[in-house]
Amino acid sequence: MKVAHREVPSFTTIRFIDKGSLMRLSRYLSSGLALVLAISATAFGDDADSRELINTVIEKNGGEKLLAKVPARSSKIKGTMSLFGSPIPITGELASQGGDQHRMSISLSVDGQSITFTSVLNRDHGWQRLYDQTNEMSDEQMTEAKAAAYAGWLATLLPLKDKAFQLASAGETEIDKRAAVGVNVTREGRRPFKMFFDKETFRLVRTETTVRDESTSKDMNQETTYSDFNMVEGIPHAKKISIKRDGQPHVDVEVVSFKPSEKLEDSVFAKP
Repeated sequence: MKVAHREVPSFTTIRFIDKGSLMRLSRYLSSGLALVLAISATAFGDDADSRELINTVIEKNGGEKLLAKVPARSSKIKGTMSLFGSPIPITGELASQGGDQHRMSISLSVDGQSITFTSVLNRDHGWQRLYDQTNEMSDEQMTEAKAAAYAGWLATLLPLKDKAFQLASAGETEIDKRAAVGVNVTREGRRPFKMFFDKETFRLVRTETTVRDESTSKDMNQETTYSDFNMVEGIPHAKKISIKRDGQPHVDVEVVSFKPSEKLEDSVFAKP
């Protein structure tokens, strides 16, 4: 994704930018670093084969009993993000709990300047912090933050057992030279999205979405690929996550630590 330089400040002058430019940068970071987002609404019917596939996926990814015990997740990442047309090294911490609590803190360094951006969604409240300035999310930002948290919650798999979700086949494809089968997931009042699972291991290996890029106010096709799985406390997780937007590299990260939990401290989702 390319962003015209007139839309955002350069890093060499970032310490001198005005409030408006500061918030444009925070919006860009926020839109760029949500690793799982939802897509625009399309209706699909429910089918028994897709529901049976999801039951198998849950069984092969820890099982219903274990997944129910650890609805919260936290992780640390490192990698690169395409920012202003160039790959920028990043590190970060992510935390989520249920479908309406999410925290992301990302740090990067350019031209010797350290920048940290934090975004927190706590149910019906949301904040973004850049430098020493914290702002409440706008209505549009809240909508996208809630959609991202909701989609990340579904990626924990167990919520998909709820009959309120409609599951339908999204066909088969090949991902990293391995066969994968897809499922469209919809729910009334929510954005649907598409998930692909490896046919042999039943791991979630890709989501394909359309996202609203807040820095440009345009919809973009987003493809998120998960790979290099290992086990943590009986639950498999991807150590590598790669995101493309409109076919161009956007985010490539390694998950350096991952921890499932029964509950995270309230302070995790407090105003930053």
